Amino acid sequence: MRRLAVLVGVLLAAATAFPPGAAASSPERSTFSFVVEDTIDCSQFNPEWTFNDDFVDFFDGTATVWTDAAGNPVRESDHVHHTSNDVNSVTGFTLHEHNHFTVVLDFVASTVTLSGAINVMQRPGTGEVIHNTGHKILDFATGEPLALHGPNMSDDEDFCAAVAP
Repeated sequence: MRRLAVLVGVLLAAATAFPPGAAASSPERSTFSFVVEDTIDCSQFNPEWTFNDDFVDFFDGTATVWTDAAGNPVRESDHVHHTSNDVNSVTGFTLHEHNHFTVVLDFVASTVTLSGAINVMQRPGTGEVIHNTGHKILDFATGEPLALHGPNMSDDEDFCAAVAP
């Protein structure tokens, strides 16, 4: 699933951004950049949709990690710039996302907080077709939402509908 792939990608980048045994005296800062490519089979949502959404997501950002006296990470804050290309596999019709959001990993509470423009996409002549913004708190281990504030229209089916003919 697209949402899961993107979330896993962000979490992997965030969780590997800090060096082991970092000093507790000052936060460690780093940058990251990675790409997530995948395909959504749109026929699973509508039998008339005989295409896939082939997407490529690009992530760039900065990470700041705070540690305890033993050097264990307790909190990480990532500022993320995300762009995406979603392509209808049959027609070649392409839509783009341009997002900026913050990811806060609280290693003590085992939560992930996403804030900002997480997924926003417009389709010419239609307007907004993807809208996932606001403040979302998820359980770090399961990805289950603990609190969702703001629009959350960004499931796989929403992305298929966005690139549908």
